[in-house]
Amino acid sequence: MSLGKRVFTAFFVFVMIPLVVLGTVSSLAFQHVTREKYEEQLELSMNAIGRNITNMIKEANYFSDFWVTTKDSVQSVEQSIGMGSAPPPAADDPYIEEMVERQKLSQRVLLTYPGIKSVTLYGDDGKVVNVRFIPDTPAPFEQLKTNPLYAEALAKNGAPVWIGPYEDRLLTGENNLFTQIRVLLDIDTLASKGLLVIRFQMNELSRIFDFYNTEANGNRRFLLVGRSGTVIYDSGEQLAGENFYRQAGISGRLDLTQRYQSSKMDFLGQKSLVSVHYLPEIKRLGTGDWTLVTVTDWDYLTGDQTRILSWVVGITAASLACALVFNLMFVRRTVNTFVRVAGAMRRVERGDLTTRVPVTGNDETVILAKGFNSLVARVSELLDEVVREQHRKRRAEMMLLQAQIKPHFLFNALESINILAARNDGRKVSRMVQQLANIFRISIQQKEEIRIDQELEHVRSYLEIQKFRFEELFEYEIDVPDRLLHHRILKLTLQPLVENCVQHGFEGIDYLGRIRISAVEEGDNIAFYVADNGIGIPQRKMAMFAAGGATALEALDGEPAETGERRGLGVGNVNDRLRIHYGPGYGLLLCSAEGMGTVIKCLIPKSAS
Repeated sequence: MSLGKRVFTAFFVFVMIPLVVLGTVSSLAFQHVTREKYEEQLELSMNAIGRNITNMIKEANYFSDFWVTTKDSVQSVEQSIGMGSAPPPAADDPYIEEMVERQKLSQRVLLTYPGIKSVTLYGDDGKVVNVRFIPDTPAPFEQLKTNPLYAEALAKNGAPVWIGPYEDRLLTGENNLFTQIRVLLDIDTLASKGLLVIRFQMNELSRIFDFYNTEANGNRRFLLVGRSGTVIYDSGEQLAGENFYRQAGISGRLDLTQRYQSSKMDFLGQKSLVSVHYLPEIKRLGTGDWTLVTVTDWDYLTGDQTRILSWVVGITAASLACALVFNLMFVRRTVNTFVRVAGAMRRVERGDLTTRVPVTGNDETVILAKGFNSLVARVSELLDEVVREQHRKRRAEMMLLQAQIKPHFLFNALESINILAARNDGRKVSRMVQQLANIFRISIQQKEEIRIDQELEHVRSYLEIQKFRFEELFEYEIDVPDRLLHHRILKLTLQPLVENCVQHGFEGIDYLGRIRISAVEEGDNIAFYVADNGIGIPQRKMAMFAAGGATALEALDGEPAETGERRGLGVGNVNDRLRIHYGPGYGLLLCSAEGMGTVIKCLIPKSAS
């Protein structure tokens, strides 16, 4: 990392981040404390609301109990039912007495509890008496008997069963009122006289919620959730009758059966604090699993602290801006000098010795820049001298290696001519001298590289000389595509490899030896293969080659004879020459096994003449 980045990073890490973290932690801590305190107060409020709702249901149950257990009420029902079944007196209208009884019943209902909006009495014999103060249609008794709540009311034998609005449309009617079902009992015998269905309009519920919502400046929303998550009351008048879990999207996050639970979440697309409070006391009064839900706008809880946090963020941002200006004006200039020097050093490291650092100003950074420039200039001079020395050394090594190979050709050729001359075979001597002349014509060229066709002519001349010398010992084949003949190769490369086949591979064989020279293209390279079917190379020497011992291929160059002549044919020298001339990626690769012959691969780059 550059110095400038380190300075800025240090400033960012040790100044900016701590301030941001401090502000964030303070904000979160303040939110947490605010939420805890609010939830404590909210829990108390929800307990109070729960008690008010419980008292409201208790009051309705009280008036219902008082009215139902009044003997006069039971008699009125009996008389009403009787009037409906017995023939009326001849002098009177058949329905007059029933209307009178209904009027009496209406008066008793109104005097008992004004929240009652309809009362329906279902006699055991199927007769129905209905008193209503608003348009309201009683449920058909046959359908009522199939409702599970009917069986629950019978099982309670007089105790009330409450159904909230929207929990059961059949029982709550078209007005979706709070409904109570209970068995009507005889006060003396406690025998069942039928079923009583009372529907209530709980205006008290709205007054309770309005009172607590006023305390929160209208930022709270109250819901009463009944059986199966059905919303039976919504102060926002939006979710009544809907499934609370599906509409509010809180499934899995809140449990409506918890005594008290609270969670921050999105409620109907608005960030809110949602609190639930299960009402077990009210269940004992005949209701189902009713839960009180309070939704508080999150902005209402965090409004003041958000404004304070905004001021803190603004002051912090201004302080950081001043610090950045100071950093740019007083620190950056010095840092930039070091950055430029470091960048120049990297360019020098990559090999660009022409790099110089601009010299400006008159402070201590100028000394650093001048010293760096002088150092780079001196290094450039020394490297130029080293390059020149290496070039001279490389040319001397090449000349030495070539000098080691050339006398070897001459020695073998003259030895063969001497043998033929001793046999008085003048024609073969003439042909061998001609082939030898071809070899020397190529060898004495001053060029280090020649065309491949010239190298192959040199090899062919050498093989012809060897065939004169070793009759019926071997045959050879040269298979090189014409398209490769114009490319260039380091001279005297293939001939020592072929010589290795003749002098070493065919030593002591009793069969016809074969030499095959071929070439193929391998991408941007040319690979020559010199293969023979000779005796192969001993495992000991192959192991030395695989381990890189001696000079690798030098281990294959043979051993000194008694005359002091080295029997090897310069394979190691060829490999060294190729690597020096073309680079470490080129050279010889050898594969051999005793009795299986030898294959030498020679890899060189393409270089058209």
